[in-house]
Amino acid sequence: MKKLKVGTRGSKLATTQTKQALAVFQSHFPDVEVELVKIKTKGDHLATHNLQAIGGQGCFVRELEYQLRAGNIDFAIHSLKDIPTTIHEDLTLACVMKRHSPTDALIIRDAGVSLETLPKNAVVGTSSLRRKAQLLHVRPDFDIQPIRGNIDTRIRKMSEGQYDAIVLALAGLERLGLDQTVYHQELSPEIMLPAIGQGALALECRKDNKEVLQMLKKMEHPETAIAVSAERAFLNSMDGSCTFPVGAYSFPKGDTYELTGMIGSENGKIILKETMQGDDPVILGKAVAAKMVQQGAITLIEECKNDQKETFIH
Repeated sequence: MKKLKVGTRGSKLATTQTKQALAVFQSHFPDVEVELVKIKTKGDHLATHNLQAIGGQGCFVRELEYQLRAGNIDFAIHSLKDIPTTIHEDLTLACVMKRHSPTDALIIRDAGVSLETLPKNAVVGTSSLRRKAQLLHVRPDFDIQPIRGNIDTRIRKMSEGQYDAIVLALAGLERLGLDQTVYHQELSPEIMLPAIGQGALALECRKDNKEVLQMLKKMEHPETAIAVSAERAFLNSMDGSCTFPVGAYSFPKGDTYELTGMIGSENGKIILKETMQGDDPVILGKAVAAKMVQQGAITLIEECKNDQKETFIH
C-alpha cells in the first residue's frame, strides 16, 4: 500500500476541510494510505497581528510550501483564497475542487437584525480591507474594528459584546456545520464581492512529482477551476496581492463565463466594478483588469498602499 503525507494548517476549519477533501481523494484511491501533517504557519503564530503587516494572504501557505519543496509532505491542501497568484516555480496547483458557497456571511449577535437594520454606528468585526470597504459603501456609519482568531474565537468575541456583528466566509460556516446554528445573513455578490477563489479548496504539489500530480488531477472540478482562473488572472493583472480592497467572482453563464471585479477605497467612498463575459479565463481576467485601470483603479491601489505605509510607520 502506498502512503502519502498531506500537509494542512492546524486550525479546526483547516483540518475539517482537509479531511473532507481527503474523503474525496480516498474514494478515488482507496488503497492509498494518507497521513495528516499539521503545520503551523506564520499567520497562525501571529494570530493577533495585522495581516498586511505580516505578509498578507501568503502568510497562511508559505510554511506548507516550504515543507512541500523539502519533500517532507507529498501535497498540501489550502483554501484557494490564501494562495498568492504567483507560486514557487517548483510547485503547481494540481487541482481545484468543487466550490462551496463563495459568498460572505454577516454574523449578527441579535437574531432578527440584518445589514440594513443594525443600529447606527454598530461595531462590525473584520480585518479584511475588501469587506471593510464594501460594508462602509452601504453603511458608512459602521464602526469597523479588526478581529483575528479562528471562527469559534470570533463568534465568542461577538457573543461577549465586543462586536455587534462580524463577517465570515459562508463556506467556513458550512464546512463546520455552523450555518445551521449561528444566526447569519448571506451577503450576495451584488452587495459584497468575495475574495479571489473564496469557497474553493486547492491541492498543491511539486511539479516533478508526476505520480501525485496525476492522482490529484482526478479530483479537479472543471467549472470551478475555470472560474477561479479568471478571478486569479484579474488579481494578477491588478497587482497580485490582497493589500488593498479587491474582490472578484466568476461563474458559468450559458456557454461562457461571467466575471465581476472590484477595487475600492478603504473608506468605502469609492467602489469600482466591471463585469464582462468570455470563454478564456485568463483573457477574461486581464480584460476586466484593463477596464478597471481605465476607471482609475491604479490610483486607488497606490493610495491604499501609501495609507498602509503611514499606518505601519506610526
